[in-house]
Amino acid sequence: MDDMTKHSATPAYSPGKQALLDAALRLAADGRTLNSLGLRELAREAGLNPNTFYRHFREMDDLGLTLLRSIVEQVRGPIRVLRHDATARAERQIRQQNPAIDQVQLELRRGRLVCAETVRLFLDYVLANAEVVMVAMREMHGPSELLRREVRNMMRLFADDLAQDIVELKLVSEQVAPMQVRQIAEMVSLNLFFQSLDYIAQPQRRDQLRRLVEEQIMMLFTGAAFLQAVGALCLPEGEV
Repeated sequence: MDDMTKHSATPAYSPGKQALLDAALRLAADGRTLNSLGLRELAREAGLNPNTFYRHFREMDDLGLTLLRSIVEQVRGPIRVLRHDATARAERQIRQQNPAIDQVQLELRRGRLVCAETVRLFLDYVLANAEVVMVAMREMHGPSELLRREVRNMMRLFADDLAQDIVELKLVSEQVAPMQVRQIAEMVSLNLFFQSLDYIAQPQRRDQLRRLVEEQIMMLFTGAAFLQAVGALCLPEGEV
């Protein structure tokens, strides 16, 4: 996993700030929310004076925002680059194997190959950064309204990227309108993050879970294309 290294492997922050972030992840690893951590407890775990906290963060929510935004910063760019590269590779590969392939089959096979590479990259990141991903999912239903909103915003950003790339790269039938692609992309984003928890917790099922996620994504978009073709796609307006 060359493009997305582990969260604390290459610190982007000062040593003190990084020590506090890493300490928060260790303390929250047993199922606690960030706001349940005590300032002195956190500083002790980080090996710092408690007053050091306020040199780097205004409050615990500020630390939480930094952790959550690190996921966005580390994953969004590489996934989009991979999606574009994978699309070009897939089309060349498919046309070499079958120059006479029709457009529908080309879209299906290309979409499946790109989906598989994207899911694999995301789940590689999840495994390498299991603590921060678990904290993010816990904060989605935690006591901090600010962090709950941030987790939702994070998922919306991934959905925005996915929808934009799908339309731009023509990874789904043009019969499915961009607004509908965006709604399905939000379902995919939400499902990916929830499935990540099982992927972390059940190593013996990881291959099965990865294939399941890939198939769920394909079913959503292929099903949408079919329903649109027969005039039966009726997604409500607005976000999921």
